Amino acid sequence: RDVGVQRRCDLAAQAAAMDMACYVVGGFVRDLLLGKPVKDLDVIVGGNAIKFGNALVEKFGGKLTTHQKFHTAIWHLPESDKTLDLITARTETYSRSGALPTVAPSTIEDDLRRRDFTINSMAIRIDGNHFGELLDPLDGQADLEKKIVRVLHPQSFIDDPTRIFRAIRYSERYSFVIEPETLKLISDESLSVIRKLS
Repeated sequence: RDVGVQRRCDLAAQAAAMDMACYVVGGFVRDLLLGKPVKDLDVIVGGNAIKFGNALVEKFGGKLTTHQKFHTAIWHLPESDKTLDLITARTETYSRSGALPTVAPSTIEDDLRRRDFTINSMAIRIDGNHFGELLDPLDGQADLEKKIVRVLHPQSFIDDPTRIFRAIRYSERYSFVIEPETLKLISDESLSVIRKLS
């Protein structure tokens, strides 16, 4: 709950007041479960993240940078150089391999399914009576325990070939193994898409 503004900002209470489910997701959850220091804190809301961010600014101060195209915002915390990413739960589609995704608001379950690896596809709910509930529809916790890096679907590296670099980075950082079927997807086809990146 403490995101750098000591005891003054309660994200969970604000989300509950706006009837928005609120989650911490991705790398924060992965590293928390691994018992490692947590750094990046991404907050996903089941609703409009920009509206949520504006409410936080109005109540607690700071300023907001919005990205309407991606339904996201960055809250620049008051009296601090820290920021917090606020993300609308969403789906992503790709018009072509390596392109930036087209996003649309959706559910937290859909949001987790759009991610790169199972170990990054977990969320912990932080609002209301649901505080502390782990959402893990893709068995990311089991892959953490097995020390496996696994993509979510066969087109993953073609949609976004930067995930290839992330797979290697995670395997090196955590001494994990890239799951065999995932390793096969690092192919001539997916590697060729790297040239199309901006």
